[in-house]
Amino acid sequence: MKAVIRIMQVLLTAVWLCLLALSALLCLSSRGSGLTGISQWGGFVVTGDSMAPELKEGDLAVIHMGAVPKGGDVVFCKDGAGMPELTRIIGTSEGQLILKPDSREDSRLAPAGEIEGVFVGYLPGFGEPFRFLCSLPGVIAIFAAGLMLIVLPGFMLRAPRNSRPERPRRTTSQGGYTPRH
Repeated sequence: MKAVIRIMQVLLTAVWLCLLALSALLCLSSRGSGLTGISQWGGFVVTGDSMAPELKEGDLAVIHMGAVPKGGDVVFCKDGAGMPELTRIIGTSEGQLILKPDSREDSRLAPAGEIEGVFVGYLPGFGEPFRFLCSLPGVIAIFAAGLMLIVLPGFMLRAPRNSRPERPRRTTSQGGYTPRH
């Protein structure tokens, strides 16, 4: 039984350390454009309903930064006011891209250099947990939870128990009952 507990503890510790490292890396890699990510991959918490019904507010959009967009792709860029948004490429005109959010009728022209990344998938409703994991309080919470749930019980299992020293037994020559005082 102790071997099973030890194996579970090692596996949980490995998962905890990976989650802690990922959270710390994401916390340190927040980009000013509204994306948080590692290397060529980023996460963007959807705000508004520009890509409804596919993407809703609070979803986590996964963005491949530096990917070459093509017609029909959903892309991450800045809107006319400089705010980050997800929009779809619906065509080209005079060397520029025609961008149009799915839930709106208006479109706009944008140079290809304005596109920061291509949408590759999403996790419904995972935006706020992702935002928390990428923050300093999230890193601290993961660290504290791991200590309390994995590391501390492991130390408690290893701690020697205070056992009473064994009392020497009296032997009687009669082999009968020996009263204890």
